[in-house]
Amino acid sequence: MKFNLPVFSLAALTCCIQSCNEPPAAQVKDTIVSGAPPFAFTAVDDNIRHDTLLIQTTFDLGDSSFVMVASHREEKFEGVRLYRYRANPDSSAELIAASSPAFDSWTMLPTFFPVDTAHPGQTAWVLANFGERESWGQKLFRMSQDFVDMGFMDVALPERVEEDGQLALKRRSIGPSTRYEERNDTAYFRFACDSVYLYDDQAGHMDQLLPARAVHFTYHPGEGLALWLNGEKRLVRKPS
Repeated sequence: MKFNLPVFSLAALTCCIQSCNEPPAAQVKDTIVSGAPPFAFTAVDDNIRHDTLLIQTTFDLGDSSFVMVASHREEKFEGVRLYRYRANPDSSAELIAASSPAFDSWTMLPTFFPVDTAHPGQTAWVLANFGERESWGQKLFRMSQDFVDMGFMDVALPERVEEDGQLALKRRSIGPSTRYEERNDTAYFRFACDSVYLYDDQAGHMDQLLPARAVHFTYHPGEGLALWLNGEKRLVRKPS
């Protein structure tokens, strides 16, 4: 999937930001919301040799397994994937699981939310950031011995920056600002920031800058991923 990001005029951007009570500084502030922050698995150097893969980054899950973001050296339409593997002494890899591809996204930089922080590598929710120079949103996976595609969150973190004396809106990965908790059989994903950029509100409206307190996502096994906007639940299209 690929998005054409809209261009904002200075006046329109200023109006949007003021309406969402954005702070005057360009830096994004964390807001306290319930839920756990991402788990900080250690990023490590490449620890395998692979003739066909171009590795972007690798994370040590602490249980002798690793997750890497990688693509084929020969350009293919499917693009990058997440790979979970164990590294063998001869620098080869024992593949455990591979995610669905990102296609025309340049990245799938993951943010991890373990179900059990005492054993963080066993089962975790993963938000994989899609995008090019800016974020298109987050692919949600459930990772254990495989990567299960749970749907796409059409949301990014807006950041106001000054470029060449003009105000510009950048859309960053919202993964680091996401907070996770699980109650009964429902996972909740909220955002510890002032505002969010919502690409699709699942009701026909696109490209909205909204207060973060008005937006969150849930996942329930019986109904899948859902967007909640001002208390109204809107189911997200399930992965095909």
